Amino acid sequence: MPTRYIGRDPIFKGKSLYEIARQLRNLGVGRVVYRQSQATRWPGQKTYFRLTEVVPDATCKEFRQGIAWGEEVFRGKKRGVTEITTGHKYDWVLVPKNEEKAFCEESEVFEIEESSVPKHIDCPPLLRVVIQKDLKAAGQPVPEKIELPFLSENYIKDLEWKWKS
Repeated sequence: MPTRYIGRDPIFKGKSLYEIARQLRNLGVGRVVYRQSQATRWPGQKTYFRLTEVVPDATCKEFRQGIAWGEEVFRGKKRGVTEITTGHKYDWVLVPKNEEKAFCEESEVFEIEESSVPKHIDCPPLLRVVIQKDLKAAGQPVPEKIELPFLSENYIKDLEWKWKS
């Protein structure tokens, strides 16, 4: 009887970041790694990490888990030191030391379009009536226009740090 496979074909071909790092001196600090899926998604724009710290989870038998940080270059634009959240996926590739300089040379940079996200939105009519009624009952001045925060300040600062740096 022939073998019958169920499900999708595996898209990840390679090793996890922690499997690669545990075989290197200093857990790969200073080495350049990239994900194969990102290299095929954006062929002209390089996305890679230069590892700054790797802490593999010693309780995991397969060394598939842990925490890692690296200097990120996303589609040719430097983003600074960020946490690598996809280190457990099996498509990481280590760039050989003798090819690192050529690999990290400037390439096409992806320009991010500026989009204006409003910080406040108009208050819905029914909520505005309720707020005005509560303010009158408390004896406080009632403003003409009531606005609600659209996004939290922490979220806006996080977006600015990620995309404008």
